Amino acid sequence: MIDTKVYDKAVKLIFLANGFSLATIIPHFPWIKQIHEMGDALMGFVLLFPAIGAVSMMLLTGNLIQRFGSKRLILVGGILMQFCIPLILLVPSLIFLAPVFLVFGGATGMMDVAMNTQAARIENIYQRPIMSSFHAVFSLGTLLGGGLTSLLLRLGWTPLEHAGMIAIILLLLIIACSPWLISKEKPSVKKTPLVSFPRGPVLVLGLLAMVSMIAEGAAMDWSAIYARNLLEASPSQSAAVFTVFALTMTLGRFIGDRLVYHWGPKRMLHYSCALGALGLLIGLFSDRLEGAMFGFACLGFGLANSVPVLFSSASRIPGVNPGIGIAGVATLGYFGFLIGPPTVSYTHLRAHETLRYRG
Repeated sequence: MIDTKVYDKAVKLIFLANGFSLATIIPHFPWIKQIHEMGDALMGFVLLFPAIGAVSMMLLTGNLIQRFGSKRLILVGGILMQFCIPLILLVPSLIFLAPVFLVFGGATGMMDVAMNTQAARIENIYQRPIMSSFHAVFSLGTLLGGGLTSLLLRLGWTPLEHAGMIAIILLLLIIACSPWLISKEKPSVKKTPLVSFPRGPVLVLGLLAMVSMIAEGAAMDWSAIYARNLLEASPSQSAAVFTVFALTMTLGRFIGDRLVYHWGPKRMLHYSCALGALGLLIGLFSDRLEGAMFGFACLGFGLANSVPVLFSSASRIPGVNPGIGIAGVATLGYFGFLIGPPTVSYTHLRAHETLRYRG
């Protein structure tokens, strides 16, 4: 019998690979925009395709897990992601870029739901909170991936050289982890609809995840811009505001399991939301850079464990398959992550138009 700790480490490496993958391709979006000579509007349209792929596949993945098991879907999603990463940089025109983005988004959504299902099963074996630690490793992967991208580009690597090398390494890592992923899952003999829309308790948890990820998406995309435009911070200071937010979110996830064990998931969610709301208010209403950094640091801590707690709760809903529960919450949460930045952008634009009109 394989020690549960081996499963734990293997799934954490999958979370690391997923975060690293996203941080490998996202920094190259400006380069992609330039080589295809796209304007802001067209680039925004093209970036809808990975979002459509991710949300669509998340709706399907819960039932696919019941039929084929989460291990197979992790492998399919992870391998597809690594093939798509260099392909995104190689395609000669927008006609090919959009479908590749669609597949990449679908693979990301599939892998996300499947790896969270594995994490939930391991948490059930341990009978104690561990979900936050998996999400902490994902956050660590994004930080390491982004840092390595910046370093290699400064050293003169081309985007394709960097992305190709990382994709090969992550592909080998995912395949190497496959023997240690949980495979003893009973496929469902009951016929279920291929697409499962959130309802009941899954819908409630999903709406909470959506609110949390609206705030997370807005903070990730707008914290630096807010500091630069409204607080007149320098470029390095503006970047520091985002960095503080990302670091406190990662740190909060590394200590989150102990806090959930001490307070319980319900109180942890209450405290997290309260701290996040307080941090957002401090960050937005402070007229000093230090206040904004403190506020976004609190927001990072507050948001850190909201989604892990909600995913964990979704996997334990009576009468609901863990994969379907997590898929429903992930779908609504990811939708919130997508609509957060555009909502802030529209509000920001309207506010500027109002001030200009009154002036």
